[in-house]
Amino acid sequence: MAKYGFLALSPAIVAFTGLWLRSRYTLSSDKVYRIAMRRLNTSASILEVIGAPLTGTDLRAYVKNKRCFLIFPVQGPERNELVSVEVKRRKARYFFFLGFYDMRLLAVDIPMGREPDQRLFVIGDEEEYKIGDGLISELQDSVIKALAAAREYEARDDKEDEDEYAREIEEAERKHQEEEKKLENRKA
Repeated sequence: MAKYGFLALSPAIVAFTGLWLRSRYTLSSDKVYRIAMRRLNTSASILEVIGAPLTGTDLRAYVKNKRCFLIFPVQGPERNELVSVEVKRRKARYFFFLGFYDMRLLAVDIPMGREPDQRLFVIGDEEEYKIGDGLISELQDSVIKALAAAREYEARDDKEDEDEYAREIEEAERKHQEEEKKLENRKA
């Protein structure tokens, strides 16, 4: 009976080892997001402008290959901003299981209304931002469009909810009036 237990354990060990190796050698956009949020929430210059605490959203745009380019909106108590991140996977020299993320760019775009937008760099500079023929700006445009569409969808959903609520009230009133008529007919 013990040999069947070992027979079942061996595929589990192989699967776990495969998943562990995969997590060590691939870029994870979720890990990059968590690292960026941690850096933003500990940056005094960013917290001074946006306010603390910063919260992210589920909306993220990213491109992954050997580098991960990630764009996502953050919300603070004072304003909402758009964050741009570029990370490269760096391999450790001595221990194969210790891989690191090398953050090359962490920038926050702050809309200034009528004036040109301001960009605060936590890590990197304007030169890093412009590498790749504007890949980050292309991602940024798509995120801005998605945010605008999300607002439109929320407004549409709110209107539909109000219309549905009004229909439910009318239906309830109509049923109530029918019940009253049935009661009057029974009394008569």
